[in-house]
Amino acid sequence: ISKEPSAVKGCVGFIPDRPFLYEKLTGFEFLRFIAGLYNLDHSDASDRRIVELLELFELSHWGDELIESYSHGMKQRLVMCAAFLHRPRAVVVDEPMVGLDPRGARLIKDVFRVMSRKGVAIMMSTHTLEVAQEMCDRISIIQNGRIIARGTVEELRELAGHDDAHLTPVFLKLTGGTAFQEIDV
Repeated sequence: ISKEPSAVKGCVGFIPDRPFLYEKLTGFEFLRFIAGLYNLDHSDASDRRIVELLELFELSHWGDELIESYSHGMKQRLVMCAAFLHRPRAVVVDEPMVGLDPRGARLIKDVFRVMSRKGVAIMMSTHTLEVAQEMCDRISIIQNGRIIARGTVEELRELAGHDDAHLTPVFLKLTGGTAFQEIDV
């Protein structure tokens, strides 16, 4: 990143947990603006890519509406359109399911699976262990800024010596967060 920042930006997408959007633009205008940032020409091919992504993220009926009229989930999905616009090889995602309703969360999971099958690496940061367990092929557990464990869910279970179906007990065992202190009330 420090040696060739433009090259990295050209092959990586980013989806923040709290994105900034120009709310006085329509969804289509916003994606055209983002296309310009990636030096994508304003050709029919670029516009077709925008339409394709708006359809994929179920926003095609909202493309001509101002972003200020979008719900939180729609704004999240628009940012995801922007992240995939330039066909990145990897996408970094921070807490992708925050504030999404179950339908929106399912859509995002499905899109991420499709993109992953197409060879896009999805690197996700989440505190929701159920999402990590359901979505991720490999998981790294970070504590105090250091990776303390990594592997598949099964490998993490083995490492923790825990065979629970859920990842939470495994996480707690590996991070030492299983102790419970009584509180005097």
